[in-house]
Amino acid sequence: MCLVLLAATAVWVTRNNLEYFSQNGLPGAENQIQEEYPFEAAQPQENSPAVLIDDAKDMSASQTEQQQAVSDERDKSAQQTTVHEQPTAPASSQVQNTTSSKERMLVPLLGKICMDYGKDNLVYSKTLEQWTTHHGIDIAAPIGTQVKAVRSGTVTEITNHPTLGIMITIDHGDGLVTRYANLQNGNMVKEGQKVGQGKVISGVGNTAEFEIGDVPHLHFEVLKDGEHQDPKLYLPNM
Repeated sequence: MCLVLLAATAVWVTRNNLEYFSQNGLPGAENQIQEEYPFEAAQPQENSPAVLIDDAKDMSASQTEQQQAVSDERDKSAQQTTVHEQPTAPASSQVQNTTSSKERMLVPLLGKICMDYGKDNLVYSKTLEQWTTHHGIDIAAPIGTQVKAVRSGTVTEITNHPTLGIMITIDHGDGLVTRYANLQNGNMVKEGQKVGQGKVISGVGNTAEFEIGDVPHLHFEVLKDGEHQDPKLYLPNM
């Protein structure tokens, strides 16, 4: 019964309100309801250019970049292969002796070099206990070992050198001269004597004051036009 009265009352109030709004020119309640978040359709901008996406062009560009990358890798690989295939300079041991066969010599005796040539580069002297120049090579050999002329020529000097001991000098012509020092004696040949290649001219001694502290050896020098040369350039297998 109460519910019926409440419903009737509500209907009556609503009708009165509507009549009031209508009589006073006020908008209805239905016009007062607005959306809380109004939606506005996006309008195209007149000045903004349209952007079209061409999938086919994008795929073509991507393939072009991949092909370029592969081409670059091939170029790099080819360059590396070319570098590896370039001929290298021969090692020092492979460089041939440039001395003409006309000037080649026999070894004055068999033995190992115990002091190397050092005109421009210093070598260590055990006797002097210091670094010094050395205008020849020292070939180690026992005292009394035969010393031979490396080429035919003329004995020009036999002397007892103040530092190198007994020394014999032979002129081979064409500006080529050889010296043999630290010899046992100078009695086997004479100045002015012509000697053939391989002729025994003396034996290994121990007369060089400059090298007295070294092992017994032959001190051997080569001069070309008055200038000292590295004897190894003229001797085979040295």
